[in-house]
Formats: sequence, structure tokens, C-alpha cells
Amino acid sequence: MIVTLIRFFSGVSHMIYGALALFMSFYIDEFARYGFSEFRVVIALVQIVGGVGLLLPSPYMKIRMVSAGLLLAMMVGALLTRISIQDSLAMSLPALTYLLINSFIFIKSIKNIK
Repeated sequence: MIVTLIRFFSGVSHMIYGALALFMSFYIDEFARYGFSEFRVVIALVQIVGGVGLLLPSPYMKIRMVSAGLLLAMMVGALLTRISIQDSLAMSLPALTYLLINSFIFIKSIKNIK
């Protein structure tokens, strides 16, 4: 049950972040600050697709695993970006939190496939 709630939280929040990154000026400016303006749309769409993948039912466990792995990799990149631009720990905490959440989902998905 807790894994389902965590998956739901991560999936929905990644979908929302992806949608906001597509249209909201604050996030457009943030991507410029990160140095990723040219990749903003691709990153946003990957976040949306990855979020949808986390919400799929059990018969799609492999897709959920791939989605969690993809979002995990993105959060590693997000955390490294935050470190490289010298953001504070408070500003980096969401990336670290989602890195841990998606790691948990990824590991649980692998165990459920075996």
C-alpha cells in the first residue's frame, strides 16, 4: 500500500512539474538559470511520460520500472545541476528527495518483476 501511495505521489508530481515547465514563466526562467533552456520541452515531456508510466497498473510492471529508472536518472542529473550551479541545500532538497523516492520505486519494481 505504501509503495502505491509513493508511486502515485511521484507520478502525479512529475506530471505536474512537466506541465508547469512547459508553460509557466517561472520554470522557463529556471531552466535558463540551469543552462538547459534548449532542453526544457524535452525534459518536461519526459517528466510527464515518466509520471504516467509510474501510474500504470501491475500488468505494466516493466514500464513502471523503466519509468522509475528514467526519473531516477533525471533526478541524479537535477541534483548534479543544482550542485554545479551552487544552489543551497534547501533548493537542492526536492531533487534529492525525488532521487530517493524514485530509487525506492525502481528497486521495488525490480523485485516485483523477478
